[in-house]
Amino acid sequence: MKPKSLLAVVNLLAFVIVASSTPALAWRKPSASFEIVGAVFNTSPAASMQYGYLTFVDGLDNVFGGSVQNETTALLTFFSDTHTERVINNGPLRIVNRSGTFTVYLADTPGGDFANPDSFRAGTPVMVGSLRHQVLLNTVTSTFTTTFVISVISADPFRLNGQRAWLGQPGQNFTLRVSGQTSTSGPGQFVIAGFATGENFTRGD
Repeated sequence: MKPKSLLAVVNLLAFVIVASSTPALAWRKPSASFEIVGAVFNTSPAASMQYGYLTFVDGLDNVFGGSVQNETTALLTFFSDTHTERVINNGPLRIVNRSGTFTVYLADTPGGDFANPDSFRAGTPVMVGSLRHQVLLNTVTSTFTTTFVISVISADPFRLNGQRAWLGQPGQNFTLRVSGQTSTSGPGQFVIAGFATGENFTRGD
């Protein structure tokens, strides 16, 4: 092969390699975080559900499907099923350890309703994780904090308001910390809000 022909083939191969790898560059990994609003319903002393919606995801411009930003327009919802492993009383504190699963759903049709916990798992699962959490309940004030440690089992790419995204990769971990208190008129037995961090979210434009 002539030198000029060989050079042309090398240049063509280099172009193909760069061009084929360019789409992957659109996916990038920001500092991971998300925020939630939700509720807790203890179905028995041995079982508890936590459910609600994501109000913010680092790297995504908007996680709502309307101008009103609440459960009825939330495009990403969550639901966790947990069972109680241990309860320890320490003065006014009650420490509860639970384990279970944590799932984030992409709402096919937004319409979360706190009067219907199942409405928060009516969409398409985009991330499933195993969890362990510790509840620190102040029995005097009926307020509590809960720390979730969640390990991603599976995650599927999805589109949200024109952006491509996926929430984590199998084996990655993140921590969700929530605060809550007894609900006298709102959803569930308790209302919660919190913030999650962990270098485990990847998204692209």
